[in-house]
Amino acid sequence: MKKFSWDVFAIKITSRKFWVALAGLATSVMAFMQCDSNTIVQVTAIIGALGSVVGYLIANGLTEDVFTATTETAGTEEKKGV
Repeated sequence: MKKFSWDVFAIKITSRKFWVALAGLATSVMAFMQCDSNTIVQVTAIIGALGSVVGYLIANGLTEDVFTATTETAGTEEKKGV
């Protein structure tokens, strides 16, 4: 069994396919439970918005990680005289 990887998790959770599947699941369950259409639309909209925010936050965090690592590497090379 593979170990849990935050990198793979970040890729999966930022996938639009994941959020569309989650919204589809919620819509299907709510339709099965005979919720009114306004409620279904509101829940689907919230899931879509949440997916956008999560995707942005993770992408921004990964970008800053790369920037920080690049900056630290460049600083180390300057100290060595490279």
